[in-house]
This record gives sequence, structure tokens and C-alpha cells, in this order.
Amino acid sequence: MADRDFFESKNPQAVLKHGLLTRYAHYFAGRAGHATSGRLAFIDGYSGAGRYHDGSPGSPLLLASSAKRAETINRDVMLAFVEPDAAVRDRLAVNLAEAGVEFDVLHDRPLEAVVDELLDRYSDRAVLLFVDPFGLALSYETLTRVLRRSRRFGPVDVLLHFSTLSIARMGRAAVKGAGAASNATQLDRALGPVDWRAALKDLPPVDGAPTQAAIDVAQQFNAAIAAECGVPSLSVPVRKRPEHLPLFMLTLFCQDPVGKALWDFADMAGKANVDWLMRCGSDDYETYLARQEVTPSLFAVHTEPDEAEINKVLDARAREYLPGHIAEVLSAAGRMRLQDDPAAVYGKQLGVAREKHVRAAMYQLVEQGLAVIDEPGQVRNAVYRWLGPGDPRRTPGAPVNRR
Repeated sequence: MADRDFFESKNPQAVLKHGLLTRYAHYFAGRAGHATSGRLAFIDGYSGAGRYHDGSPGSPLLLASSAKRAETINRDVMLAFVEPDAAVRDRLAVNLAEAGVEFDVLHDRPLEAVVDELLDRYSDRAVLLFVDPFGLALSYETLTRVLRRSRRFGPVDVLLHFSTLSIARMGRAAVKGAGAASNATQLDRALGPVDWRAALKDLPPVDGAPTQAAIDVAQQFNAAIAAECGVPSLSVPVRKRPEHLPLFMLTLFCQDPVGKALWDFADMAGKANVDWLMRCGSDDYETYLARQEVTPSLFAVHTEPDEAEINKVLDARAREYLPGHIAEVLSAAGRMRLQDDPAAVYGKQLGVAREKHVRAAMYQLVEQGLAVIDEPGQVRNAVYRWLGPGDPRRTPGAPVNRR
């Protein structure tokens, strides 16, 4: 029933998820395609029917559109879809045919059973694997095995739906003894070495505590993957509505040789966030404005979402938060290149702010003499050094390198 309800119409969280998927698929085609002479593959590991019942495109059609777009930059993209449910797979085949989509394979077995076969098939291509399940995804062992296959001239990026909702519900049930054996077995398989029991046990009796614990588990999961495979990641929280807790984290695992992809993914998330807010509807939009930490009288409150209004609010929030936050990050680091740690740089604005907001904050810090550019470059790629208020080398009003 959950699957049927989900596919009735595209919900706001799907708008955010798909906005990020399509932006990153095009970016991946340009970046990773260089390593394989333009040969790529997009694998949709949990394809679904391809369309929602209201006609909105699902991930298979969106990836097909991204593959078509990639042809304009001389990329050859093969498409693989995985859907074990026969009835859903039949609808997918019809929707693909009606859209004129040419694909390589449509698998009738679960992703876990076919992922190695697919990666072997596309061993001469850069691969983007989209893993978007209902509930828990690939086992930890399978995900690490997939990521170990990534190499400089055959990159494998994974965009993973990490369900904080499932972790919170199943983990709390397990530690309380409800369905303990089944839930614990599934969580152990999905999370590997992560100690989810400690994270979800003895939580304070406050709203949101299980979800926050699940977010902590997600961070531990990413750290465990990085330690085992050497593949860094970035997780963007995805909510149903602005006032809600995250339902899941959309996590990109990417071993980019120049260390830029995760930074650019954060900027894409900020752009997709605007798509999401536009979709949330008038009631939710008014709630969103009311929760902003800016003077309400600065902007008129409309009853319908307005992109220009949304961007004004987002710009104001970034101006209030990022300069002080980045100053603290840079002070703690002493010296850093921003793109090496996008999660730290964006802080609470990850998935909301964009690179333009970080750029403005850095210009402000440099102009105030709180930071200097040790190694020039674009804002993301420059190496900054912190000069606190008491530093004798501080020179307020120093010129800003805006390359």
C-alpha cells in the first residue's frame, strides 16, 4: 500500500530528490565522462513504474532525459533499470516505450542480485548508480564492494537514499524488544559496523530524538564507508515540508580525483531546494516564511509560492548565518580549502544555501581582515588562513581576490 500511495502523485520530497538527481546526472556526464572517452551508464536500482499516476515522470524517465541531454556534449549513455515486481515492471516498459526511451537492460531481479553483473557489463564506462528504495537499501557489504570498483578511469558514483525514518522506526522497535530479531538483523545487514543500538538506546523523551539519532547513525555510516573504501560522501537532508524532520538523507558517494564533486553537489542541493519550496504549496510556504530567522517585515508574505520571494528569504538567511559560521570553521581549522569539507562550510545551511552565498560570506571575511587568501584561486579552490581580531597580521579592508 505504501508503494501505491507513493506513486499516486509526485510529492514535495520527490521534487527535491529528482531535482538533485537530474542536476547531478548531467554534471556526472560532463565530469566523469572525460575519464572514459564519453562512455557512461546510468543504473536505476529501484526503478518503479517510471511515471506517477498523475503523469509526472519518475526517476527512469528523468535519467533517460539526462542521457538524451548528455548526447549534446558527446556522451554515450547506456540505461539500465532494475524492477523485480512484475506488474510494476510491465508499467515501466509501457511508459518507457511511450516516451521513446531506448535502454540497455531491464532486470527482473533485485538490485542486490544484479549489481555486480551490471558493473561488469559497464566496466568500460563511468557509472552513476541511483539507489532509491522504500526503506533500507543495499547491504553495507554490497555497497562497499560497489564503491571499491570505482577507479580513476572507471568512476562509480552512488547516489543513495538513506532512510532516517526506517532507521529510527526499526531501531527503536529493536532496542525496545518489538520485532527485535527481524529488525536487528536487517539493520545489522544495512549498517555494517555502525553501532546503531547505542545511538538509539536510552533517548531523551523529546520530539525528534529518534530522528536525530538516526541522522547521527547516517553520519557514522558515511564515516565507516570512508574508512573502509576511501570514498568520501555528502548527505543532504530531505523533508516532506519545511517544518518537518528529515525523512531521509540523499547521500552522494564519490571518489573525485580533484575533490570538487561533493562541493558542487552541495550547490546543486541549494538549487533543488528552491524547486522543492515552490512545490510545497501556499500553506506550507507561509509556515516556512514564519519560521525564518529574519525580520518578517522585510518581505511581503504572499499566499502562493513565488521564486523571487523564496530567493530573497534564502539570501537573507545565508547572510545572517554563513559569515559567522564560516569564521568559526576557519578559526578552528586555521587554514583550509573550502571544497575539502562542504558539510562543515555550509553547516546548518547545507541543502539550503548555494555557492554564491558562501562566496559572499568569504568576501565579507576577507574585506574585514578576518581571513587572507594564502593560495589564490576561485573561492571554493582558494586556500584561506584565519586572522583573528587579535592577530597583528590582520589588515582590515584588504583587497579581495575575486577570481
